Amino acid sequence: MHAALVGGAVVAIRPARPRDAAAVADLHERSTPASLRDRYPGALPPALTDPEQCLDAVPGSCTLVAFSGFRLVGVAQITGHLPVADFGVLVREDHRRRGLGAILAKHALHVAYELGHREAVSFGGPENRALRAMLHRLGLERRTRYTGDLLVTRIPLPFEPEPVPGEPGVDDRPLPEPAVRMPYPVVARPRIATV
Repeated sequence: MHAALVGGAVVAIRPARPRDAAAVADLHERSTPASLRDRYPGALPPALTDPEQCLDAVPGSCTLVAFSGFRLVGVAQITGHLPVADFGVLVREDHRRRGLGAILAKHALHVAYELGHREAVSFGGPENRALRAMLHRLGLERRTRYTGDLLVTRIPLPFEPEPVPGEPGVDDRPLPEPAVRMPYPVVARPRIATV
């Protein structure tokens, strides 16, 4: 499938093939240490150091790749044993803040459900602003909790974004406790209508 990003670029998203192994390894090699730390809290998976093994399929796992022309610009990985999937997204630095991470995450959650998973879990550091922005875009802030030094997001599958406060009918329901206590008040702003 194809997806349009903020700014007009179009990317092709598809399941990874064995011939993509070198491009996936190259994406990881070109990523900054901070990006890799954000994507992989703890140590890098050993398979990423070997291009031939980085896309080995295990039951319940899948890697999605996003190409802009012939250049790999993003990866979404689903791993884990049924019924719980671990998913994560890595986007090239020059393609961030354009919506690609959220698009890849939505597709990864759909694929995880198709593979038989009933829940998806994402881990990240609390300083990972890209992850927090993606969770906000997907409406998953209320499903995110601090667990030690990690942000843990648990998502029931099939994925359905939670309603955003301020939308019609949403303000009538009681809101659950916020996922993250903010040091300042969060004010729901009315959405701006666009044509």
